[in-house]
Amino acid sequence: MKQPAFSRDDLLTAGDVAEVLRVKRTTALDYMRRGVIPACKIGRRWYSVRSQLDAHLGELFDPQYR
Repeated sequence: MKQPAFSRDDLLTAGDVAEVLRVKRTTALDYMRRGVIPACKIGRRWYSVRSQLDAHLGELFDPQYR
């Protein structure tokens, strides 16, 4: 059986993303809804995959990408 690309532990809620970005939960949720950070909606909740968020932040702050 094929293993999924990520596990449930790799999914970050809006609250988790807010902690990583050091912003309010509502701001993180707004970023997720507008596509500022990679995320998807599952049911009524928004989630971001930890590895995708890390890669996205790396692109924003790593000088080699500029």
